[in-house]
Amino acid sequence: MESNALKTLLWGKRYLLLQGPMGPFFNDMAEWFESQDREARNVVFNGGDRFYCRSRKYYSYLKTPKEFPHWLKETWKDYPFDTLICFGDCRVLHQAAKRWAASKNIRFLAFEEGYLRPHFITLESGGVNAFSSLPRDPEFYRHLPELPELEVTSLKPSTRLRIWHAMWYYFVSWYHRKQFPHYRHHKSFSPWYEARCWLRAGWRKQWYRFKERRVMALLKGSLKKRYFLAILQVYNDSQIRNHSDYKDVRNYINDVMYSFSKKASPTDFLVFKHHPMDRGHRLYGPLIKKLGKKYGVSNRVIYVHDLPMPHLLSLAKAVITINSTAGISALIHNKPLKVMGRALYDIKGLTWQGHLNQFWMADFKPDRQLFNVFRTYLRVNTQINAVFYGRKSPELEQYQIEHTQDITKGKWFVQG
Repeated sequence: MESNALKTLLWGKRYLLLQGPMGPFFNDMAEWFESQDREARNVVFNGGDRFYCRSRKYYSYLKTPKEFPHWLKETWKDYPFDTLICFGDCRVLHQAAKRWAASKNIRFLAFEEGYLRPHFITLESGGVNAFSSLPRDPEFYRHLPELPELEVTSLKPSTRLRIWHAMWYYFVSWYHRKQFPHYRHHKSFSPWYEARCWLRAGWRKQWYRFKERRVMALLKGSLKKRYFLAILQVYNDSQIRNHSDYKDVRNYINDVMYSFSKKASPTDFLVFKHHPMDRGHRLYGPLIKKLGKKYGVSNRVIYVHDLPMPHLLSLAKAVITINSTAGISALIHNKPLKVMGRALYDIKGLTWQGHLNQFWMADFKPDRQLFNVFRTYLRVNTQINAVFYGRKSPELEQYQIEHTQDITKGKWFVQG
């Protein structure tokens, strides 16, 4: 049985693909659509986008962001698409496309990293994360009929491929930047800056591995079930900018440490987990050390980088996040969870709904049965068993075999 997310993806007949992940994902997906008797066109916004779909017909967008809705209208007259697809629904151009699509009753589909990582990617109609249309009412899930469990193939995203495509994308975009004078990226867009960050991330990884070599033994020993795990997110993550009241991760760190110092038991500890994709960009050690002294908790706060998240979650007493998808992993481990931003899983019965100050001493456990239904519903309706960078998708491959006569036509839109 295929997921409803895959059915949603294939409901259309004519697709216009906006900006995808850095790499060939959207190019291969467009070719896959065509192998399924659909039509598909890509839009390129910079040299990197153009490089990855250079072998097929595409539209170039060369105007300002303000002119994008009008450009979509004129393009629609030439190519009457019924579905817009993007990756990352918080980007300025994608938000403009979403509003325009709603006014024309055109489907707007958004891809994102998987809610249930690492074996899935996310696809939703209308938006993802806090923009998701999934119900937040716990009674909706409690009254659902039993849902089928879909088969899952274990997949591992390739960090090597991700880095390679990212660096090449940045370089090609920079090289052809004069041909796209109005393009503005949603993040830093310098290949030299990103290269420095990745090199720095490499040596920091080795340093942290040495520096933290005894921390896991401490967490498994005397601190087992005595620490709160505070999850840090990428500093420029759209989840923070668009789905929380925080403007910076540092403000979140301050709020958590202040509340911990005032309301947590003096025998409890606080562990901050750095995001691995942020390793070369940001370092919060000096801030945490400064705040530890300020709030008198220096001896009870630990800052870690590369310890495995599953191990940290299994050993933790409870978990705090802004709105990371790692929050779902915390619920998989049946940990009490406090969400500081807006998240699709921030549902009464699953997460602590009160103030952070009360969370430290609260006798709260997530409703395991409610979460199991929620997770199954999430899997069936929003997840595709695939990765953006890695081996090809078994779910798409099975669909190809079942629904086409000539399986040699299509490419899979997950790189192998």
